[in-house]
Amino acid sequence: MLRTRVIFGDIQETLSGLDLKGKGLLCSRRRLNLKIADLDLDLLPVSPEPTIDDIRKYHVQIREKEYDYVLAIGGGSVIDTAKILAALMTNDGDPADFVGEDRIKNDIKTLIAVPTTHGSGSEVTKYAVIKFSDAKRSVVSDKICPHFAILDVNLVMGLPRDLTLYTSIDAFCHNVESYFTKFATPLVNVVCEQGMKKFFEGIDGAMEDSKPAREKMMLCSLLGGIAITWGQAYLIHALSHVIGARLDLPHGMANALFLPGFIKFFRAHPKMGELQRVLGVDVEREIESIYERYGVRSLSDFVTENEAMEIAEDAFKNRRLMGAGQRETTLEELKEMVRFSL
Repeated sequence: MLRTRVIFGDIQETLSGLDLKGKGLLCSRRRLNLKIADLDLDLLPVSPEPTIDDIRKYHVQIREKEYDYVLAIGGGSVIDTAKILAALMTNDGDPADFVGEDRIKNDIKTLIAVPTTHGSGSEVTKYAVIKFSDAKRSVVSDKICPHFAILDVNLVMGLPRDLTLYTSIDAFCHNVESYFTKFATPLVNVVCEQGMKKFFEGIDGAMEDSKPAREKMMLCSLLGGIAITWGQAYLIHALSHVIGARLDLPHGMANALFLPGFIKFFRAHPKMGELQRVLGVDVEREIESIYERYGVRSLSDFVTENEAMEIAEDAFKNRRLMGAGQRETTLEELKEMVRFSL
């Protein structure tokens, strides 16, 4: 069951139709030229890729105030931060106390998520990622699924090319990882297949700022969010959570470094043949072509082989993500996948 009501349309019209009452907290990073009638909002600027200490500071700023709802307008980091703050409004403790599975006791304040990228899918997920000094860690709870998600394609028009590229690859990763997990039911398979189909149909147009193509990428992102909520992310995210924290890389870029290795690792898997039949493309070749066409960064641009093996060793400790496969992935297999990405 999807716990979030997804609404496609103009943000201002949709918010007006939600009949929100009382005081709201607006979490955002981009400058917004929005005139949201009749909403009483306090703005909380959220930094890019906020750390656990940043979230603690945000909580100090707002904890003496009473809010009736939280409105998050931004990328995955903004929405994830809003999830944690909405949970802190109704639950005692430190943000770090929420890390892990089902650590949030009480329902959160009403949360409206409005993505301004087409990557994270956080507008419908049960996850919030918090950046610590050594790695990123996940809060996993059905209670932090946003109550509403508003998808307005006008908010992603004009997105810079690098942000377009790497957030789109992030969305593709959610779909392809979920497809190869033990949680991939027939329904999850269909969601993932359609998400990847929208990626291949939309990526080139999105890079040229085509509105129909960006709509396809928003669907890719939404479907990826549904996929990892019904299923789970997997090996790419286990690795990206380590390198992203170590090198302070944007999440989409960190995922992109390991996608080629993941696809090579699974190229002999029976489901890869089925996926390619459904999509009508050679997935490995198509990803290689997209990477070459748009100059996607390589893992070897950032780390040596020895450093890459250390990242694999740290990622292997993430038992939730490492345990998502249909069978146990060994450390040597994870290192092999990393070598494929160099």
